[in-house]
Amino acid sequence: MASVIRSFVPKVTLPVLPELPSIKIGLRIPSFLQPVEQAHQEHECEIDAGILKAAPKKKTSHMKRRQRLYGPGDKQIKLKDNLNRCPACGHYKKSHFLCMNCVGQIRKYWKERDAPAPKEPEEFVNPRDEQVLYPGKTEREHEKKLQSKDWLLKRPKTLPVE
Repeated sequence: MASVIRSFVPKVTLPVLPELPSIKIGLRIPSFLQPVEQAHQEHECEIDAGILKAAPKKKTSHMKRRQRLYGPGDKQIKLKDNLNRCPACGHYKKSHFLCMNCVGQIRKYWKERDAPAPKEPEEFVNPRDEQVLYPGKTEREHEKKLQSKDWLLKRPKTLPVE
C-alpha cells in the first residue's frame, strides 16, 4: 500500500519556492536573538590548567615544616665564612664583592657631581606671602612627608673592623 501511494506522489528534488534576493535592513537585532556561534568557549586558563594553576593543594604539615627547619645539616642555611675587611674603609664585606659603604659613598659623590645647578630663589620666599597670593593651595600632610624624604628606607651601614 505504501508503494502505491509513493508511485502517485512525485518526488520533489527541486525547491518548491524560487530563491528570493536577500534584502538587508539597517535594524539592529538584540544580542539574545542572534544565533550563537559557539556554545562553549574555552577560556585560556582551562587550556593550560596544569601549568597556570600550579599551586599547593594542601597545607604543609607541621612535621614537614619541622623537617625542613631542623633537617640534616646539608639542607640548612649555612653560615657565611667569606667575610673580609675592606682595604679602603675598613668595614666588613664579602670576599670578591664590592664594599657597600664604599659603593654608597661613590654613588653619593657621582650624584652631587652630576646634580643640576641650583635654581634661583623664588621671588616670594616668605610662606605667608605665598598663602596670601595662592589661597587655594595648601600643603597636605602626605606632601610634607614626601618632601622630607625621611620615609625612604636607607641601607644599613656596615660595622668597621676593629
